Amino acid sequence: MRSHPDHRPDSTPTLNPSHANGSPDRSRRFRCTLANVLAFVGASMCIFVSAVRADVNQTKANMLWNIAKFVEWPGIHRDTEAPLVFTILGEDELAVELAGVLSSKTVNGHPVFVRFARRPQDAKGSQILYVAESELAHMTDVLAVVDTSAVLTVSDAPGFAAHGGMVGFSAEGDRVRFEVNLGQAERTGLKLSAKLLALARLVSDAPGNP
Repeated sequence: MRSHPDHRPDSTPTLNPSHANGSPDRSRRFRCTLANVLAFVGASMCIFVSAVRADVNQTKANMLWNIAKFVEWPGIHRDTEAPLVFTILGEDELAVELAGVLSSKTVNGHPVFVRFARRPQDAKGSQILYVAESELAHMTDVLAVVDTSAVLTVSDAPGFAAHGGMVGFSAEGDRVRFEVNLGQAERTGLKLSAKLLALARLVSDAPGNP
């Protein structure tokens, strides 16, 4: 009998072009997944930064409320319920937080009346003036308007208290601190408690002083 060689199926694997160097579908899915992960991480970081910033601004708003408790304005007596007028000039993130926090507070029995102003002249008649970041270019003009008035000027701008302002916020690591220009405050008739000054970093706008 004549023998025939075995005809077995070719066991040599064939290389599917779709698997060469990785499947295009798989590669596409990987890129999409990576893009989604990066987008999620980026969004999470933005939320985290915003949350941190909001938390810092809330701290500053509450700090200003407590600072106001240790300030005496001429003509504002502790035994009256006259409102304490708090004016916000300009716009920034802290201004929004200040309005939200202080509008529901009282200071030594005085309800806080918050108002927004567009011009420095509108700050007259205030007890506290917050100068927002949007007004930094006009800071000298703003301070000149209230220079002789018993208005506690406050800002988040770096070096504000050392350049004619009265109270400025600063950050040291993760701590929020505040600076006070006592000379400027006293020149307008404001009285700041020694307890407050003990917690502040005192600065001066006089030449040669910190």
